[in-house]
Amino acid sequence: MKLVVTIDVEEEGLFSNQYDSRNVSVKNVRELNKLDPVFKEWGVRPTLLVAYPVVSHDPHKDLLLKLAEKWNAEIGAHLHPWNTPPLEPSPYPEPVPSELIPRELLVAKLRTLMDEIRKLGVGPVSFRMGRFSMGPKVFSILEPAGIRVDSSIAPMSRYYGGPDHLSAMTEPYFPDPHDPLRAGTSSVLEVPMTILPLTRNLGLWLESLRAKSVLPEKWISWIAMNAGSIPIQPAWMGLRRLKAGVKLLQKRKGSVLTMFFHSSELMPGGYPHHPTVASIDRFVQKLAAFFAWLHSETAVESVTLSQLAESYRKKPRVAVSSSLR
Repeated sequence: MKLVVTIDVEEEGLFSNQYDSRNVSVKNVRELNKLDPVFKEWGVRPTLLVAYPVVSHDPHKDLLLKLAEKWNAEIGAHLHPWNTPPLEPSPYPEPVPSELIPRELLVAKLRTLMDEIRKLGVGPVSFRMGRFSMGPKVFSILEPAGIRVDSSIAPMSRYYGGPDHLSAMTEPYFPDPHDPLRAGTSSVLEVPMTILPLTRNLGLWLESLRAKSVLPEKWISWIAMNAGSIPIQPAWMGLRRLKAGVKLLQKRKGSVLTMFFHSSELMPGGYPHHPTVASIDRFVQKLAAFFAWLHSETAVESVTLSQLAESYRKKPRVAVSSSLR
């Protein structure tokens, strides 16, 4: 099994409902050092997906490079359109869904972010869109910018303004260039977050219920993310459910486990479920216990997003199975 660990390295305040784009703090990034013992013990090679407020903050540039060196990690791009220049007024409330942002503005924002990362001496090829707001418009700008692999699809999820990911595939695939939720001929590999529906094609069924107005929207979202799926995501789930998710992934012959969390989840008070130092310590201990169990359960290779993309390019492309939805 390939293990892909991604970290959204971003500004603080996004989980507190008190975010102020004029007064952004990025002190949480220093807390990433807490992962050092776990990553070294289990050979985890994370992909650090870095947002503009972090990479443009001079004191953190050396830290990012040191982390990448000691973990043999990859540095990629994490686009937060609400604070990445150029900043232009919008008639829509923040965070503005990507499909409502002019394409030319998205191109300019991505260029700003990529240029700032290149100042580190890094040529980023991996990407994640803020708020998982990945639709045709954003996907269309990735390949021209030099991106080779994206990890913005969160299966079984619905977010303000869309696009919905209810029926997204759960294993990596090459999308349709015009529809990142469907398989096609794009050269950019999509690596979805590992969020498994409890029954196959549950997302398609929920979409049909929504189309027929059988259930309220809030019920559909609740079923998708609570009763109907297992996210193998350490900040969301306890150790028992993480293990159950891996068992389900194995049963469905899944070959890639893609996990993510945020830099703020390692700072006391930066995330609602991690208010204290003790809660952060428990989170890190859970990570260690999970990786220990995972290695005892199956053969595991930790890879970065770009490493995974390279391995997929060497494989013959096959038809997408319904078991991956």
